[in-house]
Amino acid sequence: MAKPPVAERPKAVDALMDITERAVAFRYPNRSPSLSDVVRVVSTASRLLRYSNLDERIEVENAAVILLAKKRQLVS
Repeated sequence: MAKPPVAERPKAVDALMDITERAVAFRYPNRSPSLSDVVRVVSTASRLLRYSNLDERIEVENAAVILLAKKRQLVS
C-alpha cells in the first residue's frame, strides 16, 4: 500500500505566524498574551494580507491560531 501524502503547512500559515509573533512581541512586551489577544492579532494580520478567497483566509487564520496557541502553551 502507498503511504498517504504528508500534508505540509502552507507558506501563508508560516508567514502569518511570523507576522503575529513579531506583532505580539511588540504589542505585549511586559506580559504574556492570552489566547484572545493572539486571535485578535492573527485576524488583523490576515486582513492586511488581503486574501481574495474568504474561505482560504479563515483556514489560514485557524491553522495559525492553533499552532501559535500550542507553541505558547495556551492550549494543551
